[in-house]
Amino acid sequence: MKVKLTFESPYALGHQVFRRLAEAWPALAFLVLLVTAATVTEEDKPDAELNEAIALETFDQVWEQVRAQYFDFQRIESDWDAARERLRPLAGQAQDIAALRLLLHELLDLIGESHFGIFPAEAFEQLASLEVADVESSEAKATPGAPGAATGLSVRLVEGAVRVSEVRAESRASKAGIRPGWKLVTVDELDLGPILKELADTVDEADHRRSVTYLEYALLARLTFTRADREIELTFLDAAGNTHQQTLTGEPLEHGAVQIGNLPPMTFEFSLERVDTANGCASVVRFSSWVPAVAEKFRQRRDEVFECKGLVFDLRGNPGGVLPIMVTVATDLFEQPEVLGTLLRRDGHIDFRVLPRRVAMDGTRLSPFAGPVAIMIDGMTGSTSEMFAAGMQATGRARLFGERSAGMALPSQMLPLASGDFMMYAFADYHDSLGRRIEGVGVQPDKPIRLTEEKLGYARPPALQAALDWITSEVDQ
Repeated sequence: MKVKLTFESPYALGHQVFRRLAEAWPALAFLVLLVTAATVTEEDKPDAELNEAIALETFDQVWEQVRAQYFDFQRIESDWDAARERLRPLAGQAQDIAALRLLLHELLDLIGESHFGIFPAEAFEQLASLEVADVESSEAKATPGAPGAATGLSVRLVEGAVRVSEVRAESRASKAGIRPGWKLVTVDELDLGPILKELADTVDEADHRRSVTYLEYALLARLTFTRADREIELTFLDAAGNTHQQTLTGEPLEHGAVQIGNLPPMTFEFSLERVDTANGCASVVRFSSWVPAVAEKFRQRRDEVFECKGLVFDLRGNPGGVLPIMVTVATDLFEQPEVLGTLLRRDGHIDFRVLPRRVAMDGTRLSPFAGPVAIMIDGMTGSTSEMFAAGMQATGRARLFGERSAGMALPSQMLPLASGDFMMYAFADYHDSLGRRIEGVGVQPDKPIRLTEEKLGYARPPALQAALDWITSEVDQ
């Protein structure tokens, strides 16, 4: 008999929603905590064999790693010691790795913060065998296993229902006739109704926000970025209540999936749009994750970006990536040195300091962008994206528009375990230059704009319109 566990942490419901989705869509775990949309085989797998010695060694590894590395361990020390006494014997009794993983998740729930989790070995083994696109090659294509294709469809939880929030022009979603505002009912064989009911019954605000984040990231992994060879079966209801059955596939992206070190592949998409304003234009820059190719693309197209008097970073739906990349991008946006934020560890701190870039690699003299900068954020703006947004806001260099960010902003690392699985753990806290903590709180926009069903039908996203209006007013001054 498998060990039965109960969850008592304030994040328990969020994890229940997360696990319900992860059972249906294995790629979710990597998106939410690794900030990638890597896709693994979706066939049911038998539980791996486990003996008592390996189970106990794995439990001890997880317990000790948190004790030794968690930056705020004193806060949980007494609970952590008690959890060892209570849960370690159960770990030794676990009948299989699946049961052990569940118990380890209960242990990590006690911390109550993001970027702590256990990930199956088989998922990493499959991802390690994937070939990924060369980010320097404009001809690179995503391989069948990597999440290197985009449907052009985005969805959000709006007024209690999952609705289409965006359909990119000329995308496969657009050509299929899908329209903003439509209600999403099913994805493949998964009925979203029971999950939405769990969310509706959630009383605690923090629980609700985190559960919504898990759901929206799951849908991002499943619907927005996917494998080029995969078909997605969708059921929608339009405004009149008519049912629409759609089979959607993704269009291969230029760079597909980008490999960084030992992390699973991360989807990379970059776009630059010039939008006319009443007194000129604004450049709107959008990318799917913070990978080194972002800085390369930004610098390659620097002249195009800086042709306009205003600049908008659209970080809606961007779950994060590699933290130092935000500093590289920011070097073209400041006239004077600034600190975007600080990593806080037990043994010291690291400032993310921006030094303005004055000279190009070929020796050409450069001047940083001096115009107004706006940043669009929402509840799916996570990790590095919200760290960048908070830093730009704290220094006074940018104004933020949209909704509060995800509040999942802790730098993390991976640890291989005796069981063959991997543990993700946060090794530092993060504050912006004003000393504001983002984890569990999120970044508050300067101009809050709540997404509603009515606003989904607007020709231009309200947050973008507000950003453009502000840029126009700043340029006129």
